[in-house]
Order: sequence, then structure tokens, then C-alpha cells
Amino acid sequence: MAVTGAKVQVPCPWHSDAMAQLLDQHARGRLPHALLLSGPKGIGKLRLAESLAQTLLCEKPSAGLPCGHCQGCQLSTAGTHPDLYRLSPEEKSKTIKIDQVRKLVAFATRTAQYSGYRVAIISPAEALNRNAQNALLKTLEEPGTQTLLLLVSDQPTLLLPTIRSRCQQRILPLPVKEHALQWLQSQVGESAASLLDAAQGAPLRALALEQAEWFADRTRLLDTLVRVAEGRQSVAQASPVLAKHDPTEMASVIYGWLSRSLNQRFSGQQSSDALLAPLLERLNKAVPPARLLRAAQRVLEGRRALLSGANPNKELLYEQWLLVLVGVDAAAAAH
Repeated sequence: MAVTGAKVQVPCPWHSDAMAQLLDQHARGRLPHALLLSGPKGIGKLRLAESLAQTLLCEKPSAGLPCGHCQGCQLSTAGTHPDLYRLSPEEKSKTIKIDQVRKLVAFATRTAQYSGYRVAIISPAEALNRNAQNALLKTLEEPGTQTLLLLVSDQPTLLLPTIRSRCQQRILPLPVKEHALQWLQSQVGESAASLLDAAQGAPLRALALEQAEWFADRTRLLDTLVRVAEGRQSVAQASPVLAKHDPTEMASVIYGWLSRSLNQRFSGQQSSDALLAPLLERLNKAVPPARLLRAAQRVLEGRRALLSGANPNKELLYEQWLLVLVGVDAAAAAH
């Protein structure tokens, strides 16, 4: 019976050059034992890592991609390849713990079962807690022959310097807007521009937003923010409206709105989301630039705390962000 083709992972179009460079390094025997792929969330870093891993484990790669037909491709796409290890937070956890890393260390020290590469993908790498990172150091120093550790990170600064220094780092930027928009339009059609604007230029994040509750509610949420800034709604009234949505996700959203409002003020370039552009203009008129910047910084600080495992009261957290926006903040009030 003929073996059907496995659904192998293909890099996003804007990562074709990065993939070609990595495969060229491999062909020249210069592929490092540890790669740190970093860049904004939602640009396809994990897809690039998966595609590279599957290509290295493929028996007959073609045109820089896994063939999809060999046993290596069948096993890697099914998640059962003995020489491919994926490490991520366990269900309902935000962190990768030391016991998980110990299993990875054991994987990295054994002989490859298919006499080729052993590949481990750690994503998101910043989820490694401090003990887990320290446990990984020796493997990064002495990984064994034909072993590749692929660390994928949205926030590499959360990794220990000793981890980063032992990896070859590849910083992947946002794709060119025209390329991202063209790809996204082929996926979602007319809503592509609004989705890409909301995702701050990250195409895969934009694709996920199509199903996000806050995106469908974005006009009301931004209007709530603007009404607070204009003094037409109290912080206490607005906070419960925002608190219906996850603050970790909304921190990125609100930061994006504040940033775009600043950009709109100084560059005159309006948001490509026609529903939000007039609201961002009102925000511009209501809040001085220095205060907008301070509010954006405070939201970023809150997001970092949330990603580090903090679990604050949601309504109080939103109140803190809104208070900075209206000037109830020592640093902002000084301006």
C-alpha cells in the first residue's frame, strides 16, 4: 500500500531566506548546536523551527523542505519521532519546570535512533523558570554530536545571559507589511487589513485574532478607554468593561492602541482599521504625548509582570493603567 504524504510544516513565506541560510549552514557543516530564534509574537518563528527540525530528520528533503513521504516525515508530523523532542509548558501551567528539562537532558545524551540528528524544540523558551534554565546549561555547553536545540522566544531578555550566550541568535523581524497583508488576505479576505493592524503587523497573530472575543468588541473597548481619557467615564466604571477580557492579551492590545495614537499624532499616518482611526484621533486630543508614552510604559510593565507569573486582581490592574492615562501618576503628572 502506498504511503500517503504527511502534512509537513512549511516556513512562512517571509522566512524563506532565513530557512535557506540555516540549510546552507547545515550543508557546510556549520549549523550550531543551539539556535535561539527570537522576534515579535505571531510572525511564525515556531513554524520555522518545526520546518527546520522536520527537514533535518527527513530522509530525502527536496528543495529545502521535508519530503512528506519518508518514515522520518511520517513520524515527525505524527509527533512520534524518537529523535524529535518538543518542550513547552504542561497543561494549565505558564512555566517549563526543571523536571521537564531533566527529561530533555536524558533525550540529548542518548544515541539517535535513526543515526541522524536529534532535535529539541523549546517553545516558548522564556517559559523556562530559573531552575530549569540552569539545568539546561550543561546540555547547551555539551550537547553531543548532531544534536540541535531550537529555542523559540518572543522575549529573549527573560532568558539568563548564560543561556543566550550559548546559543547562536537569530532575530526575526516583522515581515514587510505588503507581504504580510498579501498572505493574510489569502487566508481571511477583506478583514485582513483590520486584523493586521490589531496584531501590530504580526500575520499569524492576526490570523488568530479572527476568533478572539476582544477583536469583535474592539470598538467598544477603545471607546471606553477614550471616554475615560476625555473625562466622560470614570475609571471605576470602565475597569469592569475591560476586565471581561484577559489582561495578558489586552496589555498588548492597549499598548498597541497607545503606540498607534502617538504615531498618528507625530506622523499623521492613520490606523488602517477604519473603525478605530477616529477613536485614536480623539485619544490624541485628550491626552498629552508624554502621558500617552508613560501610560504605554506602565502597560508594558504590567504585561511583563503577568508573563512572569503574577496573578493580580484584573479590575485593579486595569484601574492602575487607566489612572496613568488620566494623569493620576507621579511621573506623568510631572510633565
